[in-house]
Amino acid sequence: MKKNRIPFIILAAFFTAGFPGCGRAESAPEVMADMEFSRAAPAPSAADETSPAAGISLPQAQTLQARMIIKTAVLQIKVQDVEAAFTRAVQLAEGSGGYVQSSTRSVIAGDRADLTIKVPPDGFLPLIRSLESLGSSQSKSITGQDVTEEYYDLEGELENLLQVRGRLFELLSQAKRVDDAILVEEQLERIGSNVNRVKGRMKYLQTMTGMSTIDLTLASEARPVAEAFINWSFIGNGFVVAARALVRIFFFILQALVVIIPLGIVAGGAAWGVIRLLRARKASRGAVKPSGRR
Repeated sequence: MKKNRIPFIILAAFFTAGFPGCGRAESAPEVMADMEFSRAAPAPSAADETSPAAGISLPQAQTLQARMIIKTAVLQIKVQDVEAAFTRAVQLAEGSGGYVQSSTRSVIAGDRADLTIKVPPDGFLPLIRSLESLGSSQSKSITGQDVTEEYYDLEGELENLLQVRGRLFELLSQAKRVDDAILVEEQLERIGSNVNRVKGRMKYLQTMTGMSTIDLTLASEARPVAEAFINWSFIGNGFVVAARALVRIFFFILQALVVIIPLGIVAGGAAWGVIRLLRARKASRGAVKPSGRR
């Protein structure tokens, strides 16, 4: 039995060391060494995962364009009639094989429409030229993001994950003990989540490179606002200024009273004391003089 287990120990060490991200990658070789396997029929291999049912076909992915570019444009165009230009922009987008993903309208300070258009890469530049003919172009920016390297890195990562999952299926089909099968299934679950993550990112890149984006703004000149006979805002500002001045004067008087009243009390008390002192001295002098004349 030990001789039959040696190849499986080597295989377990190979895929656990070659697959980063597994929670039990450090202890997996020792765990696999304690497992018991039987000679069962091989499970589905990694090559089977490239079938159309798998969601992403590696041979099909390799037939994509040499460069994968996410194209984006931002246009701002001044037009005479926003409603007519809006209708024409939708027609141009649909005629180029695209569609309007979202749109908004606004009439604040002039009529305005914002559209997000999705169009195939082949019709990207022709549609931009057609949209510019709707009016006077105010601004234009075109950007391209090259995701070719990221896509092919994901493609290689997916291929490695599928190979590791195929070897895990082989080990699962040959496991004799329930504990061994549970450990292998845990590894399969971790790898499966990474496979789904990579496939989702590849599909996203395929979608973004398959349809370019144009953010279009159609705007008319702002309508002139008629000047009112009475500038109520100016009058209102005058009242505000006057009210602020009155408040400042009130606080100035209040502050002055806070200082003057205590000083007045002290000064009045001092004056009253002096007056009483003078009256007392005068009274005492008047009483002394008659006695001296006798």
